[in-house]
Amino acid sequence: MELCIFNKIEDDLCIKGILEKDNVIVLRNIIEFSETEGVTSSAIKEYVATRLANDDNILSRLAQAGKFIGDDLYRLAKFDIEQIYRKLFSTQIKYAPSGNPIGFSNGYVASIRAITESKSAQELLDLLIEHYRKFGSGILAKYNAFRYDGELIGVSNTDDITFDSLVGIEYQKQVLIDNTKAFVSGKAANNVLLFGDRGTGKSSSVKALLNMFCDDGLRIIEMPKHCIKDIPSLSKVLAESPNKYIIFLDDLTFESHETEYRALKVAMEGQLQANPTNVLIYATSNRRHLIRENWSDREGGEIHVNDQMQETLSLSERFGISLVFSAPNQKEYLNIVSEMLKKHNIQMNADIEKEAVVWQMNYGGRSARCAKQFVTSYIAK
Repeated sequence: MELCIFNKIEDDLCIKGILEKDNVIVLRNIIEFSETEGVTSSAIKEYVATRLANDDNILSRLAQAGKFIGDDLYRLAKFDIEQIYRKLFSTQIKYAPSGNPIGFSNGYVASIRAITESKSAQELLDLLIEHYRKFGSGILAKYNAFRYDGELIGVSNTDDITFDSLVGIEYQKQVLIDNTKAFVSGKAANNVLLFGDRGTGKSSSVKALLNMFCDDGLRIIEMPKHCIKDIPSLSKVLAESPNKYIIFLDDLTFESHETEYRALKVAMEGQLQANPTNVLIYATSNRRHLIRENWSDREGGEIHVNDQMQETLSLSERFGISLVFSAPNQKEYLNIVSEMLKKHNIQMNADIEKEAVVWQMNYGGRSARCAKQFVTSYIAK
């Protein structure tokens, strides 16, 4: 083939095997692909469709960044796709995958199915461009959630928690939903700090946002503290994607000697280059000001104390929204237990109340987490 835009796929071992009619090489690759990524029984067509959908080329980069595709570029891409459709899509090997979960997003899977079933080269090209514009390409197109530890790793099994299961934090939920809804709608939105007592639903609230808005293009990237310095470079990559990204910093606290908090300040508001409009930072912490403060920090004269206080406050103030999550009192705790039990068709009574109170005295105090653990134990009896 003489490809100008999609030329990288010619280096693929399986595609070489298809062109050279090396059935052993083709079968080896098709079986591996179908069992790990396959969603149809049209093995070869789906393999080629997936490689095209995830190809890094000038067409895919322009399309996923929402940029204009000129007539000449489109014509050259069509010339490539006509060759690919004629030489690769005509080859048939039926292999039905075993059907194990693959963990890709529903939207990505539906798009790959549609591309695989293209009835012409023209339809194939148009569906590929639509795929790039909606999902992007590569790993960012495949998953709803990611971990970042020097590189992006797709998370195939995400927590299915929803806001319906989070009781007693109605105000916090609504603020989070409103801010995130504005974000995925392309409107201005704020970075968010969720702080307060342990076990009160901070992390669960962020996870619930993914389940609420993933079909609207929301993606979450969980990042450990030691990788905060990579936020600017990662944001530059994400800026070219059509999706909206929340970088999730969970249980974030800095010791006074740690320097990562300065990197976070710069990443949020401190660069000459404007932050991308499709990236926000949501962080959870047990501390309002994120940085541990000692009494010794207040020593050394008024100027020193004021400088230290300004340094401590300047990070938390970069979050446009700060939400406090407080431990419930006993009445609120029992109400949380009651609401959780209702989801299992169990009505609260005096005996259950007594058991719930004893549980929280023995297991970590009153919190939504403690209530959930009690309910889990109770219904398991």
